[in-house]
Amino acid sequence: MVVTRVCAALALLLAATSCFVSYDPAPGAPTADRPAVVLITVDTLRADHLGAYGLALPASPQIDRLAAEGVLFERAVAGSSATAPSHATILTSRFAREHSIGFRNGDTRLEGAPTLATRFQDAGYATAAFVSNVVLSRGRGFETGFDVYDDEAPEHELNREVHERVAAQTTAAALAWLATRHGQPFFLWVHYQDPHGPYAPPPECRSRSHLEGRAWRGPLPVLTDNSGIGGIPAYQVLGDLRHPSVYEDRYVDEISYADASIGQLIEAADRAAGTRRTVVLLTADHGESFGEDDQYFVHRMTTPDVAHVPMVLRAPGLAPRRYPDLVHHVDVLPTLLELAGIPAPANVSGLALGPALRAGTALPERFVFTDIGAELSAYTQTGFLRVRGVAAAWLQRADAHGALAPSGVRYTWDGSGTWSEIGAQAVLPPQVDRYLRTAVPMHAAAAPSDPAIERLRALGYLEAANR
Repeated sequence: MVVTRVCAALALLLAATSCFVSYDPAPGAPTADRPAVVLITVDTLRADHLGAYGLALPASPQIDRLAAEGVLFERAVAGSSATAPSHATILTSRFAREHSIGFRNGDTRLEGAPTLATRFQDAGYATAAFVSNVVLSRGRGFETGFDVYDDEAPEHELNREVHERVAAQTTAAALAWLATRHGQPFFLWVHYQDPHGPYAPPPECRSRSHLEGRAWRGPLPVLTDNSGIGGIPAYQVLGDLRHPSVYEDRYVDEISYADASIGQLIEAADRAAGTRRTVVLLTADHGESFGEDDQYFVHRMTTPDVAHVPMVLRAPGLAPRRYPDLVHHVDVLPTLLELAGIPAPANVSGLALGPALRAGTALPERFVFTDIGAELSAYTQTGFLRVRGVAAAWLQRADAHGALAPSGVRYTWDGSGTWSEIGAQAVLPPQVDRYLRTAVPMHAAAAPSDPAIERLRALGYLEAANR
């Protein structure tokens, strides 16, 4: 992505670590006693490219600090490998096949489901969102429940006729709103487009990261499409750079650029919250492929690497720790509402994580799902189902070390949602079978303007092969 503003001082840390007082609000607690709540979503951020998740580089000091102060969820799973379905899942606590955006990305609308913003708004919170990707712009239902919904996209992306907003600009807009907060509790959602490709951080932020140890093949050819299969997607090309290691380094540089803004945002939110204290939850909509299944610099397939996302929660009353149990985007809504003492809507698919974290207990065994188009993934604490393309699926189970391996069980999909077994041994778990049969009608978004259509097409969101 092209950046016109200078990179913030990435090496600067925030002020000294905050001390959190114990806070355990009861449902229906007075508004005056409720904390401020900040939801941060980072586009296309792989968990394993953060220091807190094992990257051996100081590329994300602010996110790492947040993780050190809060709960780091080691096994967090995305709602989808696309932006719109994942965010719809985050905001409604419904899996992709349970909400009206469904598995599509950019041409469907969220309707009929109570959202995180509406619950906070009804509870007396000031609500604001600052988003940076065109698929989250007004008209797709994400704005419901927000007093302020800022979807400005002033920057022109490299290689495509696509507009976006970079981290420094998004943060500046959010900070201006935070400066107006006086007394009323607030719910703030900030979405960062960085490090979504093309990986073009400002010059001041480049060459900070050099990953070592990966056995890359390369150089890679440049593709004529955005599939990323066997080569560099057309929209990702950076001049004459062809080796995948350079692209991965630039990706990490983009994370560093966004990380500095995230630190500024959290510091400002803590200041604005004052004695209320602040609940902060950070996650990503999905990851990115770096050669898995011969896919490069895309997130069109739901490989485990794309579905595994970071999730970090800092809240009063929650002791810092690493939490190994399986969590999912559907858990965001009930978790944030419970921490604020606000009842969740009925029939949510997620769990409020606060009670288990405070009690030090494990979460129940369960299936969770990751969808995109005809592709579907079902994670459990012992297994993973992946459907790729429109033809076949592989049931995968975890070994004793948690690694996933194909079991050889296959299923076919006929294009209308009907699944057929291949082989007598192929028996879907009943939870997965029920989910596959879920068919909440998707709602088409209002007809966008011609420029908006071209932006979506340039992103590949109107092409079935690249959803």
